Amino acid sequence: MTKDPGTAYPWRRSIWLIASAALVPLVLFVIFQAGFAAQEKRRTTEAQARAKAEQLIAAADGEFGRIATILQVLATANATKTDNWPRLAARFDELAAFNTDMRGLSVRRPDELMLETGAQPKRLTRIADGRNAMRPVFVGYARGDGCLCLMFELATTDAVGKPLLFTLLTDSTLFLRLLPHTGESYEVSAFNGPRGRFIARSLDNERRFGSLGSTYLRQAVFSGRKGGLYRGLTLEGFKNYTAFARSNRTGWTAHVALSSTYIDAPARQFMASLTVAGLLSLVLAGLLIGFAVRQLNAARRVNERLQQAQKLEALGQLTGGIAHDFNNLLTPIVGALDQLRRRETLDERGRRLAAGALASAERAAKLTGQLLTFSRRQHLQIGPVDVHPLANDLAGLVERAFGNDHHFDVVVDPRVEGVSSDANQLELALLNLAINGRDASPPGSTITLSIAPADGTAAVGPPDVLFRMVDQGVGMDAETRRRALEPFFTTKPVGRGTGLGLAQVLGVVEQSGGKIDIDSTPGAGTTISIRLPGCAVPHAQVANGALAEGATEQTPLRLLVVDDEPAVRATITGLLEAAGHAVDSVTHGGTALAALAEEPFDLVIVDFAMPGMNGAEVLRRARAIRHDVKALVISGFSDTEALAASGVDAPILAKPFSADQLLDAVSRVAHGRHRT
Repeated sequence: MTKDPGTAYPWRRSIWLIASAALVPLVLFVIFQAGFAAQEKRRTTEAQARAKAEQLIAAADGEFGRIATILQVLATANATKTDNWPRLAARFDELAAFNTDMRGLSVRRPDELMLETGAQPKRLTRIADGRNAMRPVFVGYARGDGCLCLMFELATTDAVGKPLLFTLLTDSTLFLRLLPHTGESYEVSAFNGPRGRFIARSLDNERRFGSLGSTYLRQAVFSGRKGGLYRGLTLEGFKNYTAFARSNRTGWTAHVALSSTYIDAPARQFMASLTVAGLLSLVLAGLLIGFAVRQLNAARRVNERLQQAQKLEALGQLTGGIAHDFNNLLTPIVGALDQLRRRETLDERGRRLAAGALASAERAAKLTGQLLTFSRRQHLQIGPVDVHPLANDLAGLVERAFGNDHHFDVVVDPRVEGVSSDANQLELALLNLAINGRDASPPGSTITLSIAPADGTAAVGPPDVLFRMVDQGVGMDAETRRRALEPFFTTKPVGRGTGLGLAQVLGVVEQSGGKIDIDSTPGAGTTISIRLPGCAVPHAQVANGALAEGATEQTPLRLLVVDDEPAVRATITGLLEAAGHAVDSVTHGGTALAALAEEPFDLVIVDFAMPGMNGAEVLRRARAIRHDVKALVISGFSDTEALAASGVDAPILAKPFSADQLLDAVSRVAHGRHRT
């Protein structure tokens, strides 16, 4: 049979799948590691940016505390308490010498300006009113007079309880110096007041001072959150992620903007790794599912083959036993008809009837041979078979079977020499194929047998030989092809076929170490290919059987017949006595051994399959009594393999047999002209 592609080189596929199953988790681990590394890098970058924002707002709170302290010092000075405003101005100058960011100071009563010293910018942007502030507060922005100043105010009272409002101007570059330089780690950074206006900005500070930040920045300012990360666009249009932190003391916020690639690239890498990992997982799952499905299918096919083998084994045992019993029944029938046909007193009509009955018995014997071949219990005589005479003989047989309705062509490649098989059974197998082709083909069609060297044969030794039987018949569908080699399966009408033809072919092919393949399509005919081992054929080939044909010497002999079947035993005894031999017949092996102990016999004829002690055991014990005893084993075919396995050296005569075959075998064995 052709090799199932589903089971071709299973070890290679298994190794590949095992390697994939081992490698894919490793690849997944590497991918996940890369993905998690990218994710961790993103988290680290975000954490660093938030930490930077918190660091900046803490530094700004420190500067605010310093400014608040200066305001407190000025508000509580003796000059303030005594309304000595020139002395307060001098005190301011003393402090400004050490705090260079201090640019101007003004002191007011509700209806009167008491002191104004230092820079006095005219463009003011107030965001708060400090008149009720009992502690220093940030109230707005001042631009002009060479100053980008921040305004801080503190409300207090003089010695007599009258309200005073101190306004201190500080240079915003104080806070600008706290910001990281643009392009170092962050694209832009800034401090913003409670309303989202810039206090200081690392990029384009002079133009942006006091102006509103981007929509994204103001959303973060007004969100009320203490800090976090938001995505958006800077005023210049840069895509960015910005970390911010809020001061609990001032309400100011510090913002540091990262390029979006710092966040998006690791995120994309992480998502890509997850995607690749997912795809690989799906691929692995698909491979494993496919492997599991193939394994299940393979297991199903193996189970089907096992069931088929068990069924065939059961059928083989049944048919082998039936064939053996039929051969035992046919042996006396064939013997009696053969004797009847030879009687001179029988008229012509009687001879025709006897010959017809004998031919039917021989056809029955042929059918039992097919059964035994199918059941693998008929031991084929494997040897070199010359293909050319086989083809010539087959052509004559087929032409007689076909008649004038069909044609048969045989094409033999001259390179072909011989095959290793049983000549008779191989001829019968090819005849069965030809007849099947005839029955499936319309009248007038041609069935062709081609015999040629097979392709793909090893270079050493004779090539395998391919027999191809091609017909132009109705063809077979898939289900018919699947069951074609099953015993007793036939598509022929009732009475036209037994269903054993192809089963016999399969038995011959497999026992010869060959293969069979069926290629057929409905309506397009059928091609059955048989591939058998090639071999060389000796020039003087001797028939490979248990007994060779030849002349018969009928010298009277002293014979012992051992068979448990009364009819078979009586038939053999009668045929031998009619030929002038002296015969003793016994039923059991024990009786035969006792007879041998009493006297020598020229030949012991023993049935192989007997209850208690089979023929091989009888011969083994007989040769222990008389080592030179000669023996002929008669068998219903189903015993030949067991006889060969027993190691007993004795020729075999297959049941049923004619009188001539029996007498010839007896003469040859008794006179030492036999092959074991």
